[in-house]
Amino acid sequence: MNTLDDKKRVTPSESQRIELRSLVNLSCEPISHFWPMKTFIHHNPLHGLEHLTFEKAIKEGQRFLKGRGYLSNSENRKYLQQGRISEDSINEALKNVSQNATISISDREISHLEVLRSILIHGTGKVATDVCSAILQPSLNQPEIRNLFKNIQDLSKKKAPEYFLKGHAIREKKDLATQYTLAEWCDQTLGTNVQDQVNGEIIKWVSGFLDEGHAPWGMPERKKTFYKAWKELALDDASGSILGIQDWKSKILDLPDRPEDAVLESLSLLAIPKNLWDGYFSLQLAQLSGWTGFIKWRSEQTNYAWQNAFPIDLIKYMAIRLFYERELVMLACQEKLAISGTFASINEYLNNHPTGYGLFREFRSRVLPDEVVDYLDMSLFSQDPLNIKDLDQCDSRLISTWEQTIEKQEAESQTLMVMELAQSLNISIQDLVKCTPDTLSSLLDWIEQFPESHHGPIWLEALESSYIQDFAKKISPNLEKLRKSDEMEEQPLESRPLSQSIFCIDVRSECFRRQLEEIGGNETFGFAGFFGVPICYQGFSSEQQTDQFPVLLKPKHVVKEIPRASQGKAAEKFLEGQQIAKTGHTLLHDLKENVVTPYVMVEAIGWFFGFKLFGQTLRPKWFKKVMSWIKDSLVIPIRTTLTVGKVQREEAYEMVAAKHRAAIYRLFTEKHDRQGGTVPHEQIERLRKLALNQIPSDSNENEKLFRLLKWNASDLEQFILALRKDFNLHERDFGYKIQEITKTGFTVSEQVNYVDTALKLLGFTKTFARLVLLCGHGSTSDNNPYESALDCGACGGNHGISNARVLAVMANNSQVRQRLVERGITIPSDTHFLPGQHDTVTDEVELYDLEEVPATHRKDLLRLQHDLQEACEKNSRERLARLPDVPAIKEIDKASPLTKVRSMDWSQVRPEWGLSGHTAFIMGRRLLSQGINFEGRTFLHSYDHSQDPDGKYLEIIMTAPMIVANWINMEHYFSTVDPVVYGAGSKAYHNVVGNIGVMYGSESDLCVGLPIQTVFDGDKPYHDPMRLFAIIEAPLERIATIVGRHEILQRLTRNRWINLIAIDPDTKKFFHFQLMKDWQPIN
Repeated sequence: MNTLDDKKRVTPSESQRIELRSLVNLSCEPISHFWPMKTFIHHNPLHGLEHLTFEKAIKEGQRFLKGRGYLSNSENRKYLQQGRISEDSINEALKNVSQNATISISDREISHLEVLRSILIHGTGKVATDVCSAILQPSLNQPEIRNLFKNIQDLSKKKAPEYFLKGHAIREKKDLATQYTLAEWCDQTLGTNVQDQVNGEIIKWVSGFLDEGHAPWGMPERKKTFYKAWKELALDDASGSILGIQDWKSKILDLPDRPEDAVLESLSLLAIPKNLWDGYFSLQLAQLSGWTGFIKWRSEQTNYAWQNAFPIDLIKYMAIRLFYERELVMLACQEKLAISGTFASINEYLNNHPTGYGLFREFRSRVLPDEVVDYLDMSLFSQDPLNIKDLDQCDSRLISTWEQTIEKQEAESQTLMVMELAQSLNISIQDLVKCTPDTLSSLLDWIEQFPESHHGPIWLEALESSYIQDFAKKISPNLEKLRKSDEMEEQPLESRPLSQSIFCIDVRSECFRRQLEEIGGNETFGFAGFFGVPICYQGFSSEQQTDQFPVLLKPKHVVKEIPRASQGKAAEKFLEGQQIAKTGHTLLHDLKENVVTPYVMVEAIGWFFGFKLFGQTLRPKWFKKVMSWIKDSLVIPIRTTLTVGKVQREEAYEMVAAKHRAAIYRLFTEKHDRQGGTVPHEQIERLRKLALNQIPSDSNENEKLFRLLKWNASDLEQFILALRKDFNLHERDFGYKIQEITKTGFTVSEQVNYVDTALKLLGFTKTFARLVLLCGHGSTSDNNPYESALDCGACGGNHGISNARVLAVMANNSQVRQRLVERGITIPSDTHFLPGQHDTVTDEVELYDLEEVPATHRKDLLRLQHDLQEACEKNSRERLARLPDVPAIKEIDKASPLTKVRSMDWSQVRPEWGLSGHTAFIMGRRLLSQGINFEGRTFLHSYDHSQDPDGKYLEIIMTAPMIVANWINMEHYFSTVDPVVYGAGSKAYHNVVGNIGVMYGSESDLCVGLPIQTVFDGDKPYHDPMRLFAIIEAPLERIATIVGRHEILQRLTRNRWINLIAIDPDTKKFFHFQLMKDWQPIN
């Protein structure tokens, strides 16, 4: 038997290490990236499996992640009862799995389709085999049921028995290290908790290492990388010894210095065959898929400060995980089975003791029948290590008795299922007894081949089919209006709207747009919330930049918020106040988190937290008013603008040079006091260039400086070194600063391109109103780790106002407008673009940069503000009616105060429904959806196919916003069908960890999806788990051509991750995209 002590170590080659790293990274394919909570990114938890069909990917997810992929059959049957699934759609969905076969029972022909439909709607009637006898026994008094049971028994005797004691060993030899890890095998077989022990240790270490400023005391030694820090700290960790691992410290010290070598050593000690490595890595990584997904994401971020400071990757994670598994599996197997815990030894054990092992597994998995117990010494099962030889030598009569018992239980189970089916098909038991053995056998085969676990895909197809048919009916009146409008030979002159508003395509904007339009005179459009302008944004006084764009894009531009020219003194006071507030917040946080505080500071600061506790809990609205008043009294108001204009390279050069000159003067002053200020400007400039190696050293020029400051060559050399070291005055930093400055803002040509693309993509190229509102959106809530999930997904989980402000500045630029005329877009001189932001919790719209609004537009502005306020009230009333914990609102009452209270209440687990409930993404003209109440379930993107003959703008929509919408849809789908594995469970027991995410209580996997309160209304789903319907009003050929050009679109459509629907502009009929250029009409 191989042990850790007698295993000789061979140093792996570099090529072996490279191969291993590649294999581990590839093995993480089933695990999706997980972004930090502060910039929540909606994602498909099975994104890495999108190359598979939707159904196959769900099976792989079930295999690796143990996640359920479909809504429960009981919930789907409720949908059927409610009329949300039609029987016609069920019949259509079953056609793909039904056979063209019938059976004759009495004088009735029953098709395979009828049987499947009955099983789907009413269930199989299958119950646990252990209780079948108790359920069936009372009915056996009836002769016809007794005869049916006998007939089924006779059929089962003719079949080769499927259940043998040896079957356990045969199956587990096949599944070991392919379907589950060695640790999982120990837990399932031996009743240990090895997997929990491994996970507990891993969670302890990764949560500490990955902490991003949340813990008051950071984990030591993190700069040495995850693996090296663990190796050093684990020496003083008592957990290994407590778990029973002998020689803990010596084993840690004996580990290789490189994580790749440690992984290879563990694989060798576990004796995992190399051909199983990739699958085994996947099984290991899937054990804590949340933490793995975050490590996967973080390790790929080259500019992420936390990753650069404290490196971690999957190979380091795997090295530690496999070490714990090899030690604990070895311990469990030696204690329970007296074998070494290796793949080879376990396989040998199963191969040598199939009968004894089968008995042991039966004992572990269920209650043994009384008929079997009579032949066994039950004390054998409780011995450690297991006395497998005595179990192998059991009474020979036991095997036959056991098989007969299993056959009887199986016949009882089949009888109950046939009785259930007969009742749903309205077939009498007498007729079943009279039917031929072949008929009964066929019926049993049909039942067994369609178990409850196979029903999910059928229900999903039926639900989606029912939805799109209902949608087509709902939208048909608007299609008729479109038909009449398109058939008119002369289009009526378009009148100038009172205002135009461009909202995000978000489903929450759909309701608000409808309310605003119904007030009258307001036209709206839908556009991705980053308004087509990907930027890195840095707010005034903020030290951090935020990525204001979908993760599919990579921005080249930085935009900064700066005070307006007249705000110099106010800006200084504002920054001073911010610094004081920051210092106070840091102090309060440190006091709050310090272990000494509860003993010495309770009386001093307890009243402060008590005021906040009672205020936010009992009177949240009043508390918010008080805090707002205090804030308004202390905070200096300041008006800002954005750096949208581009800084030219020459200007950037001079800006950096000026900072360098100031640094040189400062150094001179430090070293020579007043005399340093007398150094001529040309000498300062020469020193700057010397430090940057832009000019060679000239002894004649140096003499002037030497005489002035009484220097020599050594003094000059030391001064230059100080500039480079203390002030970063060297070539590399100079180039970096130039690059950073020139990244700020946009050239006029770039601005023209962005505005032109945005307007043409919307089909918004004429009849501009005097005021055009660019309305981003965000969300405000208290005590909500998932707050960024309610913000703009197209803006990377941030508020969208910065993007709206940028596009407004561009569109108001006179140079941009002049250039747009050349491209066929004439924006009237009296049209003003105004940025704003819609708060999706309170429904309030805040307008920005009002000082830029011309005085001639004040009346237009007041009317728009009035209309927005009215739309806010109407939308709040409609939205609150959909929330389960809100009482009915009287007509005379205002709804908006209730929404404000929800945003302030720190006990509120559902400030709004967010994106939950969405089903479709419509790309088309506004007339297609105008006036229809989609109940906040539809993304609306404006698009006019007649203004896009080559499909250029449709391609942008399909490859960016539509993909993001698919990610949003998949996250909501999987969080609904399995709230624990793919979702985040209940908010009630969430615990924020490391400022990166949440976990259950004090120790769990990182929660990767949405909380149950987001997608469930009590115990029933609020979100309908369907694949997104992307509905496009455009020529079919144009859509198919775009799909053909993009592999990601082909993958999503071919593998049914998305339902691509076209509305033919000519016929106004619906078509479902099946395969390349294959469209199926929707009746």
